[in-house]
Amino acid sequence: MLEQLDRLLAPYVGVTLSAFDNLKLAVSVLSAEVSADHSSQGSSELRPVAYEAQRTTEHGPEAFYCVKWQGVWIDCGRTNNYAASLTPLNEGEEGIIDMASLRELDIPVLTMQQVSFMCMENAHFDHC
Repeated sequence: MLEQLDRLLAPYVGVTLSAFDNLKLAVSVLSAEVSADHSSQGSSELRPVAYEAQRTTEHGPEAFYCVKWQGVWIDCGRTNNYAASLTPLNEGEEGIIDMASLRELDIPVLTMQQVSFMCMENAHFDHC
């Protein structure tokens, strides 16, 4: 599963967006993959689910955004982070998530063209 996730997110490895934009990007890219796979249409357990959650760090509790897709968790960054990267959590690392704090979010699914525009806009303003 991690190989497929790495392949899907490879075009966005060098992109640093805000944590919330990362959340939108991950949900949109993974939803596009589910939609492209005709055998999974209508299967809600294959769709990505976005969350706001808490984790404990050496500095105390920290709010962050994450996505769960087919059993894999993706860290989208701290909720107040304006330049975060997408990071899949390896097996065992999902233990950092306080499962009691999970709050499911309703994130709009962007088209791949909208995702491209979002990345271009961020790259433009990043240099200003």
